[in-house]
Amino acid sequence: MSNAVGSTRFTLVKGICLLAALVLMSRLVHLQIFEHHAYRTEADRQWLQAKTIKPRRGDLHDRHGRPLAITVASCRVGVATSLIKDRDSLCQVLEDILGRDAGSINRDLSGAHGDHVVLSRQAFLNEDQQRLLRGYAAVTLNEQIGRVYPLDGVGASWVGFYREDPDSTVHVTGLELGLDDMLVGQPGRAMRVRSARAGEDHGEVVVDPAHHGADVVLTLDADLQEICESQLRLAVEDSRSAAGSILVLDPDTGDVLAAASWPVLDRRDRRVDDASYWIDRNTTAAYEPGSVFKIFTASALLSSGAVDTATVIDCTSRDFGSFTIGEAANHKFGRLSFMEAFSQSSNVWFARAVANLAPEEQYRTLLDFGFGHGTDVPYPGERDGILAPPSEWSRRSQATIAIGQEVAVTPLQLGLAVAAVANGGTLYAPRVWSMSRDADGRVLQRNEPRALRQVMPRGLDVLLRAAMQRVVHDGTGVGVQRPWIGIGGKTGTAQKSVQGRGYRDGLHTATFAGMLPVEDPRLVIVAILDEPKGIKHYASQSAAPLFAAVVDDIRRTTGWLTDVDRSSQRLVVGPRRASRMIPDVMFLGSQSAVLKLRQAGFEVRGAEQSGSVVMQVPAGGSLADVGSEVTLTVRARDGHEDQSCPDLTGLSNREVRALAARLGVPVRMHGVGYVASQVPGVGERLTRDGLEVRMANTWD
Repeated sequence: MSNAVGSTRFTLVKGICLLAALVLMSRLVHLQIFEHHAYRTEADRQWLQAKTIKPRRGDLHDRHGRPLAITVASCRVGVATSLIKDRDSLCQVLEDILGRDAGSINRDLSGAHGDHVVLSRQAFLNEDQQRLLRGYAAVTLNEQIGRVYPLDGVGASWVGFYREDPDSTVHVTGLELGLDDMLVGQPGRAMRVRSARAGEDHGEVVVDPAHHGADVVLTLDADLQEICESQLRLAVEDSRSAAGSILVLDPDTGDVLAAASWPVLDRRDRRVDDASYWIDRNTTAAYEPGSVFKIFTASALLSSGAVDTATVIDCTSRDFGSFTIGEAANHKFGRLSFMEAFSQSSNVWFARAVANLAPEEQYRTLLDFGFGHGTDVPYPGERDGILAPPSEWSRRSQATIAIGQEVAVTPLQLGLAVAAVANGGTLYAPRVWSMSRDADGRVLQRNEPRALRQVMPRGLDVLLRAAMQRVVHDGTGVGVQRPWIGIGGKTGTAQKSVQGRGYRDGLHTATFAGMLPVEDPRLVIVAILDEPKGIKHYASQSAAPLFAAVVDDIRRTTGWLTDVDRSSQRLVVGPRRASRMIPDVMFLGSQSAVLKLRQAGFEVRGAEQSGSVVMQVPAGGSLADVGSEVTLTVRARDGHEDQSCPDLTGLSNREVRALAARLGVPVRMHGVGYVASQVPGVGERLTRDGLEVRMANTWD
């Protein structure tokens, strides 16, 4: 009987075990199949932390490779002192990378008493240094991204700015916004693996790598931009104008070489509440051009055969029946030929001549030149201008449009149309960038010049340039005449209208649009002053002298015009082709900068002391032969007294101010132009007294 009881008990135990196994198996199946996703999600939440990998925003360079806007990545370096395993080894590594004494680092670590301590709030580390530090479990690296503008205020309204607030709100203007699709890149995604043990980190797994933004080379010439901004400032002050702009174009490509706009922002660190500092008038301001528009009226008249150069019109009477047309400054003209009327800017002659032209033909010609619609330049806020179709014209519209009233143009539209006259009749789309590159310098995309259409018959451009040259020789633009170069241009003094109140006395816009050398133009310049006061309201007294001052500075301090002679033989001005691109090492530590340059095959000078690079010559992105020398200017680390004075020879006023700001010292400048002498001398100790420089022109 005992055997039977034992057998029953054994069977019961087996049943219980089998039942328990079935319950466990069913629970396991339920967990693995039906609740797998929920528990996997919870496990990932506890053990994995998703992290967005921010892409590096691409840099902006001028046409010569000088950095205009760069992204600087720095790291906040800290140590969780409770996780330190080999303090001596860690202190030595941190000394080599951060440039701090190992003893002071050790004191900071000891003083933390097991807590986390920050050793550097802004350390510029290369990838190898970051990889080395991440190998220490106690070290924390928090990457910080900032946008830096090495030339400070040069081109501020054109280049714009990019700023990201701590809450990820982005503020962006100018070409920074217009070219954002190329600059911004695509973010990546990583997962950080954590442990239940406090402070234990198993690193990151990159799920989707970030695609960094492209570096973009603009067509802008920083030297021309600085000249235009400096002369615009002087002209606005002298004429007491409300605003103004200067545009410089290459007529053979449509390249925007300079786009200055008043008000000018001299320093980016200066807080301004006026938004006009960040709005470039060359694309966003539309105005009545006045007599400068006669260039295009002349093209319509001559190409259609409505008049020829021998056509003489009696300009004695200003009466047009239902309206009158006046002459500037109440000039009185009699019988005038085309050349005389153009050089003396007779309103009556052009108003009468255009009556021989069908309104539709006049309208089509102006449309072809690009008026009445936008240029599609990648600058936010571009205006279309105003050019009504003939169906909306009044009885006087054909005459007033002929002399630049009842229409509105932007400086860029006007400049491109003048460039078409300069290059033989081809209207180009504006080009503000020439290429994009990846971080290794490989070209991603080239933006070739884009010809839109032929806007005049071959040969007519020669006649119009001759007429514009006569304006400078003996007409309203005589003030811009220079003995060393042929210049062609046209003045425009337009009375401003106020909506609902008509044209107002005392309110004018003064324009001078010109090209040089007129025999074979390489530059087109449009100078505009808005509401100049007194006698300066005449373009011949304000915009024309501004144009001339810009031309003089371009010849004195750049290579664009120094080779010009009257033989009309055009020389190509541009960078020499070379074998390798110089890396951009701005704001890197001196050791990292030297390593990067030498790995690229270049020699380095000026990086003997420890610190951050605040200037490099040639600039990053420039082309040079392997083995060429790159000169660095290094700002000593805080606490170091031995700061050597760099070589400032040849730097412009603005470049000296920007460099002094980065060095953290004051500067006193005497004269204008480029640095001819300096105190302290090259290599001498730079003190808190700062720099004193004497400027001189580089050409006389």
